[in-house]
This record gives sequence, structure tokens and C-alpha cells, in this order.
Amino acid sequence: MGRKASHHFIPVTYLSEFTKEEKRNSTFWSVPNNNSKPFVTSPIKTCKKRDYYTIDHQNSLMVEDWYANEIEPKIKSALESVRQNKTLPAREDRDSLLLLVATLYIRTPSNRERIEAPLRIERDMVQSMSEDINILNKKDFEYSQTDLIKMELKILNMVMDNLSKKYYRLFYIKDENIDFITSDDPFHLTHPYAHKKGFYYGLGTPNTMLSIPVNRKTILVGINEEVVEGTYVANKELVGEVNTNTVLQSSNFFYTPKEDVLFINEYGKPYFHNILTSKKTFF
Repeated sequence: MGRKASHHFIPVTYLSEFTKEEKRNSTFWSVPNNNSKPFVTSPIKTCKKRDYYTIDHQNSLMVEDWYANEIEPKIKSALESVRQNKTLPAREDRDSLLLLVATLYIRTPSNRERIEAPLRIERDMVQSMSEDINILNKKDFEYSQTDLIKMELKILNMVMDNLSKKYYRLFYIKDENIDFITSDDPFHLTHPYAHKKGFYYGLGTPNTMLSIPVNRKTILVGINEEVVEGTYVANKELVGEVNTNTVLQSSNFFYTPKEDVLFINEYGKPYFHNILTSKKTFF
């Protein structure tokens, strides 16, 4: 048997929730966000990179195996519960669902880039200075993929702690003709002042809201300020807004079970967009 060289950064069990049959080998549309032609693929072939979790260790796949054997079964259980019950789990039963949210935030290439950016800047500065100055501890500024993965794992506990303190609402779609979509970067974090130049916000910033498409019929919304938690029906406007944000915040691709995707225009009006013909159908 060959070495597992291709590693998923988005769980296959999660991606499967956005296919009609909800299976690993089921198909959905993969739509590039650069206007290239959409194509049919499956969750098992999507959101993966070669040696993404390979580390410098005797068991180089230790982290990849940990995610596959320890984390994904818990995520799968949470996804099945939400799909079957269409109900926000009680606070004491929410850990597995929040684990899904945390991994969608931490494991993406965009987050790894955020972790690496300051390390890379520091390393490059030292290398540049060393051309004129003899820096004895230059090696101390080097880092590897293993270092980045260790940092991801440390952040996981911090993120889980933060998520456990938020207040949540679950929104689900009743209309069989409408779906939520997902992407290769499905963790959405927004703030009312996000458009202001120089304004930075994070998970713990007041008035920050996170939204996660959980499956093609459900999204989870979390905020820091106390609200009445519960489960609500999603209207067309909400679905259109969430789907539009999913595309805008995707790294390279978004995924949809159907050719017609519900979006929202600049005036707040929902419409269907056909990914193959670009035809728009307004309500």
C-alpha cells in the first residue's frame, strides 16, 4: 500500500453534507471563483494538498492519522445529529459541533498562511541583515512545516475555549429547491466595521459574528454578545446573503449540489444564478 500523500484540509465528512446523497463519493459542482468553467467532482477528491500534514517525526503521518481517527468521527456524529434533528444542540452537548467549527477555521491553507506570515517576515529580515551583520543565532529564525502544524494544534485548544463562550443560533431551510453552499474556506467571520480601513478584528472582538454552513440546509451563527439561543427557519434573503459571502470569502472554489445557486444582489434582492449559463432568475 502506498503512503498517504494527499491530505484533506477540509474534512470529507463535512464536504459530503453538500452533496445530494451525503456520501464521500457523491458528486457536487466545484466552481472556481476566477470565472473558469465549473466541473463535477466529489468530496473525497476535493480540498486536499500533497503532504499537508506530513511532519518531521518517525511517524510522519501522526497528525493526519489523528485528525482522521480521532477528530473526524466526532465531527461526523455532530453533522448527523444536526441533519437528523434540525436542532441546535444543548450547550453541554455542543463540543463536537464546535470542534467542526474550530477545524474549519484552523486547518485551511489561508489560516496556515496567517500563522506563517510573521515568521516568514522575521526570517527574511534576519537573512537580509545577515548580508551586512554577522548574526550568530540566524538558525533560531528558521522554521519548518512541522513548526507550523504544532502552532495549529496549540491554537485549536484556544479556539475551542473561545467558541464555547459564544451564543449560537441554527438556521435551516425548509424549501427543497434552495440550498446553502460551502467552499474551500467556509469559516466566515464578520464585523459591522469590517469595511473600515485599518480596523482589525478576531474571534473575541465585540460584535463579531461567525457563520458556518453546516450542511446544504443548515448554517450555524455565533456571536459574543448574549442572545436567546435556538433554531430558526432561514428565509431567502438570509440564504442569498450567506451564499454570496461564501463565494466572496472562498480561496479558490465553492461547492454546490445544484446548478442553480441562490445569491443576493446589492439591493438585497435574492435571485437564482445558474453556474453553467450565468442566467439570473429573480423572485
